[in-house]
Amino acid sequence: MSTSPIRYSATTGGFYHAAIHGDALPADAVVISEARHRELLDAQAAGRRIVAGAKGRPELATERAPTKAQLLERATAAIKAEARRRILAIAGLERQANDNAAIALHSTEFDAACTRRAAIDAVRAASNALEARIASWSAASLTAFDAGAEAHWPPRT
Repeated sequence: MSTSPIRYSATTGGFYHAAIHGDALPADAVVISEARHRELLDAQAAGRRIVAGAKGRPELATERAPTKAQLLERATAAIKAEARRRILAIAGLERQANDNAAIALHSTEFDAACTRRAAIDAVRAASNALEARIASWSAASLTAFDAGAEAHWPPRT
């Protein structure tokens, strides 16, 4: 257990400890218990925000539910990330570049390159269709959306 108290400053939004900061404590720093300090840090690590409350004491911000626009933005980003992951699982960027050359030159790799290109095009088409579909979904549906669900994507070959 510590010998000096932990303090919180509303003006800086930071925690201070006399053993570390000495006399360089903000004038508005208030004493908080080690248990409260741990509780606040644990909540912050879980994604909550620490803000100054009444009389400059730290508290956890009441988080507002994301707007439908924010949910749609998150879902769209998740779709794009999942499509990219699936495309790169089919063929890395270098392989895709080589496939483009094989297709353009109609080389001996033509058939394999076309097969990979068709699989990539199917993922892109599924991604575009999925983005169009979620545009009209409710906030509840967007919240529950899982971009990685196999049902959204073409079968893997």
